[in-house]
Amino acid sequence: MASGGSDIFEKYAKFGKTEAQIKEMKGGLRIETRNVQKLMKESGVIDSKYTTQLLDNDIMRVIGKLTTSSPAKYPKGTKTLEKDGFEALLHQIAESKKSNYDAVLAKLNSVSGPSTAGTTGVANADNVSRMTDASKYTGAHKERFDADGKGKGIDGREDRSKNTGYVGNYKGENTYDQKH
Repeated sequence: MASGGSDIFEKYAKFGKTEAQIKEMKGGLRIETRNVQKLMKESGVIDSKYTTQLLDNDIMRVIGKLTTSSPAKYPKGTKTLEKDGFEALLHQIAESKKSNYDAVLAKLNSVSGPSTAGTTGVANADNVSRMTDASKYTGAHKERFDADGKGKGIDGREDRSKNTGYVGNYKGENTYDQKH
């Protein structure tokens, strides 16, 4: 695969994953089918003639071939592709579109990276900060947090009994043995 295709593969394979998830991947970086669809839509490979349904068919065809040829890398039910599987998918897409591999790769390289357009941004930060500021809580809710605004957990939600055998306000607890 050309270095440009490899670069775009890495960007979309890492999209939506944390650093811990990326480090956890065994056997190298793998791209999920949903990220393949996102890449193909953003690059313009999917058009009026080559639809997402045809892309899904090509993805399943390639994964099916890879499952039978190397079951250790691609066990049944897998929905991710390694670099070699991604390259095989690009060849399959070029064949389905009756185009050549380089034309598909050129479209992919025209994209700079995954787009986050249309996603939900940060809401009104003032409203959120006002609602999550524990110093402004009143009543029973106030008792659930310490002075730093950190939650007390179950101790803040329940009155716990000590089960010592003494009544609640008895002042001489543990003094019986000293007197007798």
